[in-house]
Amino acid sequence: MSVKGRVKFISLLPVLLAVVFLSGFSKCIPGKGDGSKLGRPLRVGVVTWPGYAGGIAANNGFAPNKDCIYWTKYGQTVQFLLMEDVDVRNKAFAKGGEDGVDIVWSTVDFWANELPAFVKDGVKARAVMQVDWSRGGDAIVVDPSIQKIEDLKGKKISLALFTPSHWFLEYSLENSRLDESEQAEIVKNLVGKNASPDARADFVARKVDAAVVWEPDVTEALSKRPGSKVLVSSKEAANLIADIMVAREDFIKEHPDVIKAFVQGWLDGAVEANRNTDKVVRLLMDNEPVYKDLGEAGTRATVPTVKLADLSDNTQMFGLDGSDPLFDRIFKQAGQAWVKRGYIQSTVTPDQAKDLTFLKEIFAANPVSGASGPVVRPSGDVENRGAIMSKPVTIVFPSGGSTLDSNAEQLLDQVATLAQTYSGAIIRIEGNTDNVGNAGANKLLSEKRAEEVKKFLVDHYHIDPSRLVTKGNGPDKPVKPNTDEAGRAANRRTDIEVVAAK
Repeated sequence: MSVKGRVKFISLLPVLLAVVFLSGFSKCIPGKGDGSKLGRPLRVGVVTWPGYAGGIAANNGFAPNKDCIYWTKYGQTVQFLLMEDVDVRNKAFAKGGEDGVDIVWSTVDFWANELPAFVKDGVKARAVMQVDWSRGGDAIVVDPSIQKIEDLKGKKISLALFTPSHWFLEYSLENSRLDESEQAEIVKNLVGKNASPDARADFVARKVDAAVVWEPDVTEALSKRPGSKVLVSSKEAANLIADIMVAREDFIKEHPDVIKAFVQGWLDGAVEANRNTDKVVRLLMDNEPVYKDLGEAGTRATVPTVKLADLSDNTQMFGLDGSDPLFDRIFKQAGQAWVKRGYIQSTVTPDQAKDLTFLKEIFAANPVSGASGPVVRPSGDVENRGAIMSKPVTIVFPSGGSTLDSNAEQLLDQVATLAQTYSGAIIRIEGNTDNVGNAGANKLLSEKRAEEVKKFLVDHYHIDPSRLVTKGNGPDKPVKPNTDEAGRAANRRTDIEVVAAK
């Protein structure tokens, strides 16, 4: 996750001096004409978040130096700069060079929101790699009255606007039973904030019923508001919020060797960081004030809330092995959501938003399988456990039959996306019928239809079958009275429900 709040930006010189002091490097800091590919340090804008540990490990800190992977393996010095303020970050990115930044953070969902404005202003840019997945670091915290996403109707919710927290809520609403008008009403009444701590403060003060926040605010919210709980987090939505690094097209064309060195070095750093948590904790505390304040125990607790992306994650994200790219699915869906709410006027295509040149070169030299996501095994009574959210899908079967037609298969593409993004959860497929005919036969038919949906998702989208639980309700769970054809048609549905694995 990326947009970690909009705080007052401190000028670059004090930040650099602070970073140099905190890092404690004894070596000289390379500057202009430092002998690297670019002739100066590559400048990279980031925010406070453990998901950037791969790059920080590759650079052995924030300050440019020659005691690091970036220099010793790839001949490039790198300088990381904390840029929490989005507007300052945008201006620095547009300017580029020694007075700006060459590469900046984003997330797939945020990139769909901000790229159209960049393009309109004449700044063409592309994502060049994925750097992490949020795996529990983002969450919707709620009071005891809220048991599922549909219960957010009529509630007050606080969050940092236009951040991945905003996207998390939008995606959850879109994949719920709430209709368009109900979703719009929830969004209309959001208590918008500039940063996660502000949303958490609203929740702790009981000004709102729910808040969408990121760590460490998730933990603080739960500890300071007795009875509160996590409704859903990126632990369940494990393939929804992903950080990426983006560079301007002109810089990519002028310095392809530098971009490749940056990408390869970061991937190497991610491997190092994934096997050396102690080093990650030290680097975060030495280079980012928030982690110094959190202390070792607090910093260490944040590390497992992200999955640092390696080449296998990038293979899955961008389809380097020819598979369906998750980037395209998330980017399109986020863009459509932002347009629907009026936050942007139009979208751009996924192909306009990414440059896979460097990842493809690295993959060609060392092909790997795409990441399979977290291993999830159902436990307890998942067949009857309360759902986090429920998405009704109208799949029309022939009368008395259980064979999917072409229209149903197109609808199941949406279900596949939900199953792929909520890869840390169980997907329960519930078949339902109207009350016409024998109840026992209808129950058996609904079970067959649910199994047919499961088979399609496994065969066509390679969803782990152990994550797919089927159930046939027959006519026992109507959503409308079976008194006319309209009501009976509404009851001949398939419910796709997201259920916590434990």
